[in-house]
Amino acid sequence: MVADSSSPEASINGGRAGFGALRRSLVVRLFVLLLIFIAVPVVLYAQFQSADRDRQEILLNAIREKGVIISRVLEPELSRADAIPRVGLGELLGRYQSDSVSLKLLYHPNTPRDAGFFYVASAPPVTTDALEVERKYLVDAGILDRIQRSCDGNLPLASRIDLPGGPSELLTSIAPVQTKSGCWALVISSLLTATSDRALGRPYWQSPEVQVAALIYLALALFVLLLFFDLWRSLLRFGRMARAIRRNSDAARFADRNDIPELQPVATEFDRLVDTLRDSAASIRRAAEDSAHAFKTPLGVIRQALEPLRRKMTGDERGAQSVEAINLALERLDGLVQTTRRLDHAAADLLDPPRERVDLSALLRGLVSGYRAGLTPPGPRLIDVIEDGVVVVGGEELIETVAENVIDNALSFTTPGGEVRVSLKRWRDVAVFTVDDEGPGVPPDRLDKIFERYYSDRRAAPHPPVPGGVGNFGVGLWIVRRNVEAMNGRVRALNRSGGGFRMEIELRCA
Repeated sequence: MVADSSSPEASINGGRAGFGALRRSLVVRLFVLLLIFIAVPVVLYAQFQSADRDRQEILLNAIREKGVIISRVLEPELSRADAIPRVGLGELLGRYQSDSVSLKLLYHPNTPRDAGFFYVASAPPVTTDALEVERKYLVDAGILDRIQRSCDGNLPLASRIDLPGGPSELLTSIAPVQTKSGCWALVISSLLTATSDRALGRPYWQSPEVQVAALIYLALALFVLLLFFDLWRSLLRFGRMARAIRRNSDAARFADRNDIPELQPVATEFDRLVDTLRDSAASIRRAAEDSAHAFKTPLGVIRQALEPLRRKMTGDERGAQSVEAINLALERLDGLVQTTRRLDHAAADLLDPPRERVDLSALLRGLVSGYRAGLTPPGPRLIDVIEDGVVVVGGEELIETVAENVIDNALSFTTPGGEVRVSLKRWRDVAVFTVDDEGPGVPPDRLDKIFERYYSDRRAAPHPPVPGGVGNFGVGLWIVRRNVEAMNGRVRALNRSGGGFRMEIELRCA
């Protein structure tokens, strides 16, 4: 039982086969690999960034809380500083300063209102340039103006400042303290001296561990992609080797040209396969010639024995008809032997097609001249429009068989006085060989069938080929298609718009 290709089961099986081939495609796998290489770092980065954000928030909150506590402790001292000279405040801040936290004290007097903030003390001591960088940032960000207006509430910050000639610091908070004479502002900063703290206040991608991890990941991804592309390139090179060996029977063997150790067993098996195909093709050709030669001897003996019988049957109408029937049967049997020989050669050419340079222009001109010499009025007229210097890759015998069959077919369907045009031109790297006739053409529903084996419909032919010819057995156009496909060409048949029929053959130019 044969499944219908249009049935749901066939469609499902076809879809599964297509999905399986797509799933095994190297291009699809490369696309999936690239998606993984892109998605994995994005997902991991988002997770690690969230964890780093939580870690930084915990550290910042701890430093801010410390600043708030220090500001509350310093509030009585700062209130006393309104009435006594402002000395010793640096030592006072030094009591609460640690290796990882720096304190700076700013003061804004109530009068005049536009006096601004002044740096009073810092612990540890910092340079004037560093103070200026920090003050400029606070002014540009509008933070000092905000404190000046309200002098109330803790201002949480997370601003990184790279100080000139010293370590970077992270402003974590500003704690204002209001007194009678003015507003004090305690700036709490985290000194980014520890390796784990150097990324505070920066985007997560700027942290050293992320950059190192990204370099390692990129190196690994590049290495994997290079391995993948090298494998892909090796497979493409292996395919080019296969095409070169197929196009040139004298080309080096797979095993000699392969440079990938893992593919050496495959290359050896390919060489064995090629040798087997070539040996099989040679055996088929020898068998075809031997069979044809073996049949010719008894056929010749029968013809020779038939001549005396023909002379003796003179006057015997019934006997003469019998002899003529035997002669026609011999002609057909001889044609069948030649057809079988050509079929065997066509099968051999499919296994081991010849790959040689053939001057198609000269070959077609020679054939057309031979056909013209055999045409007698009022038969069809043969016209050629052949471009010079068209050389193709194939086999001369294969191409000659193709040309003979399509020209014979065109002549047999063209009415007396009609025209058969043989054309050849080169278009880019393809030789286009066409034969146009003025016959009745082919019904559209039968165009695909004329190349099938043993299909023949010559009812519309005004003068069929000689009995015993290849065309009588319905294999002429089948051989044409097989020969053309053996040379990596293409053949198609179509009805001409103005009437008649066209056979178009395309072969690869040398």
